[in-house]
Amino acid sequence: MHFKTAILIDAGFYKTQHKIAKGKFPTISDMKPFTDSIMAKVQQLTDKGCVDMLYRIYYYDCRPYGDAQKRPDGITVDFSASKTFTAANNFHRDLKTHPQLALRLGELSFDGWKINPKNPNDLPIPDFKQKSVDMKIGLDIAWMSSKRIVDKLVLVTADSDFVSPMKLARKEGILVYLETMGQKAVKMNLKEHADFIL
Repeated sequence: MHFKTAILIDAGFYKTQHKIAKGKFPTISDMKPFTDSIMAKVQQLTDKGCVDMLYRIYYYDCRPYGDAQKRPDGITVDFSASKTFTAANNFHRDLKTHPQLALRLGELSFDGWKINPKNPNDLPIPDFKQKSVDMKIGLDIAWMSSKRIVDKLVLVTADSDFVSPMKLARKEGILVYLETMGQKAVKMNLKEHADFIL
């Protein structure tokens, strides 16, 4: 028997945890080893004689912010000239051609400037907010579950906002796996509505 498995990656969470573990943000060369390790963990939890097959990887991120904004001190900051902007665009470009991967992009909105909590005497830092990323994840979970596109879903996140879509998936007979990448602070309600924690 074969089981189709989809891996859904919350990019904000994945990039943060990768940097904690590896000391750097991920590049395209990190994607296959990461998703291969997830599939190996899922296979270990599957009955002998059954095979887990990767259906598709869904990677949810925001387009990098590339506009220019004036700081409170009057200096204009061009975010498109930053290394972060270039690196994010290059990573997204590479992801678009990665086998069995669909890139789902939301928007990053600029909500003004804020004081750096780590050093209040520093220059203010931009206040960015993600838009529509969580909604895209929730909609894809609902779509794949209701249409029985896959047999198993692996969520790479520690965000309890996904509890409702997880509950829906399980009601539809989908097995839900949670990959927390070593994150210790995972809310109990998120663990409760996963079938397995990798």
